[in-house]
Amino acid sequence: MGNDGEFAHSQTSVISRNITRISSRSFEHNLQAVTGKVITHNKLKRLNNALDTLYDLIYSQFNEIKAEDYKIIGPQLSLLLNTLKGLLGTYKTFRKSGELAEEVEALGRNYSALYELNYDIKQFRIERKFNPNLLAALNNATSEMSRL
Repeated sequence: MGNDGEFAHSQTSVISRNITRISSRSFEHNLQAVTGKVITHNKLKRLNNALDTLYDLIYSQFNEIKAEDYKIIGPQLSLLLNTLKGLLGTYKTFRKSGELAEEVEALGRNYSALYELNYDIKQFRIERKFNPNLLAALNNATSEMSRL
């Protein structure tokens, strides 16, 4: 395996570790919220910041993700999405404090962004369900972005 393969594997490991860490944190927040423990604004803000970072990391590797990588991160990402969906539902049901409203909205946006990114990975990287014109446009956009 050459340097490119080692780099891709390394990035898959980094993404995997981040997903696992954030999933655990999200699950813990959900348990706390369901049991009536107050989740602080700062804890939810840190979770949203971690989700932003994870999104950026996965997005930056979008063109490098292969089926082998997705076999590792795909199930983890699906679990994270389910955990976030549950957490979001819990916050919407039990939200009593207006101070969390902004962070709950950000959590919803993060969930949606990761959901769409996961969908795009499955459709465009793994199953390759797109036409040749779209592929040319994506490759062109990628090369233009790399020049910036």
